Amino acid sequence: MLFDDDELGRAIFFFSPDGKICREMHGAEFEAILDGYVPLKEWRNKDIRAAFVEIDSSYIVHTAVFFVVGFTEGGEVDPDWNLPLDAIARSASEGPDLGAGPIRFACASQCPIHHFKNYLWDPDLHKTRGTLVTLKRAAKANKLSIQFREPTEEKQAHMSSQEALISAGIIEKRLTEQIRREYTKELRDQMAQLIKEQRLQENTSAHEMKGELQKLKTEYANQMEDYRQLLEAKEIELADEQARNKNLQVTIDGQATKIEGLREYFEHKLEKSEGEETEQLQRLKDNYAIEIQAKVEAATTELKQMLEMREVELLYRNERESQLHEEITRLRQENQELLGNSGDQLMQKMMAKGISFVTYQPGAGHVTIPASEMFRFMENPLAYAAESCGVKEEHYKAWLEHYQAPVCTASLEGDQSCGENIDRIGEPAEFHIGVGDRCDQHKELKGASHLKVIVGKNP
Repeated sequence: MLFDDDELGRAIFFFSPDGKICREMHGAEFEAILDGYVPLKEWRNKDIRAAFVEIDSSYIVHTAVFFVVGFTEGGEVDPDWNLPLDAIARSASEGPDLGAGPIRFACASQCPIHHFKNYLWDPDLHKTRGTLVTLKRAAKANKLSIQFREPTEEKQAHMSSQEALISAGIIEKRLTEQIRREYTKELRDQMAQLIKEQRLQENTSAHEMKGELQKLKTEYANQMEDYRQLLEAKEIELADEQARNKNLQVTIDGQATKIEGLREYFEHKLEKSEGEETEQLQRLKDNYAIEIQAKVEAATTELKQMLEMREVELLYRNERESQLHEEITRLRQENQELLGNSGDQLMQKMMAKGISFVTYQPGAGHVTIPASEMFRFMENPLAYAAESCGVKEEHYKAWLEHYQAPVCTASLEGDQSCGENIDRIGEPAEFHIGVGDRCDQHKELKGASHLKVIVGKNP
């Protein structure tokens, strides 16, 4: 956008919540947004912080008004928003120096029109990383491509004539005095400007502290209101419980009174009937005793008969068991004789042909079984494998369970086990029950991995 060399360019800078500039636009573009021609969908239902800035031909900031603009659901500026930025900028007080003397500065803490104070906000006035430093850098960067016309020939000629007079030394003395006066005035202005900046910073900090204090007061009031409502609800519950307890106590007292009256009534009735029915009651007691005695004798006779039958059944079962044991012993002997006569001959022939019997057992590896030990292997393969590994059968069974599923077997509450994965021990002789099948947390003996267990073959 093109401006005259002595004119100030206008721009609007929008800030994100972290204090960085998120968007820049010319003053005319912002006016189009205010007129509703260009809605901003990304800022729907949001209040955005912005700064109205005037920049000279050297891209130095002369005016800064920090305001807040709200957007509707359609991305348009809130129709109730009507902030006269020009009027605020013209009546603004002096602010910090950004390179061309004190700027015209308006914010929430320094608002020339008090009615619009709530529409402004306070920038960060830090000298190295504050909001003004960000505005100064953005103006120098000139991302909006703001341009100014070159001075006219008359202005250039006027400047050339002044330079000629200065170079000739005509007004050297006058200029020296003027410089001295201007230097003194500039020094006073700088001191006044520093004081104003300090006061502005103090007002800004005080305004921020006031806002934080108000926020804390609001949060405290909300919490107190929540606690008050909770206390009232608890008091109502307590009153309800007390009323319920009172009703229950009245009911209990009434029931107790009623029961006491019934007890007195029946006691009186019993006392009255005892004298009249004593003989009848005695006869009933005698008849009852006779009936009970008869029932007991009948039940005793029946139980004795059942007991005798049970003894006969037990005697017969014992005799049958003895016969079965004898039959089993005879069959085993016959089986041994058959194996000795036929199995040994068959195995001898197979061994003579060069055939050997080899089995693979975990922990023992491939084991060659002599013909003489074949029957013992077939009777109990686990015991044979345990003997080959040099451990007892119970030890080998425990190792085999660990080898097939290497997890912690420690018992926990609720009939559950730990189940934590542990390292598999490949040799039964190196396996220790309660240590090798436990994780580090559930080992029965700390440091048991450094102990040696002496195991021997089964007898």
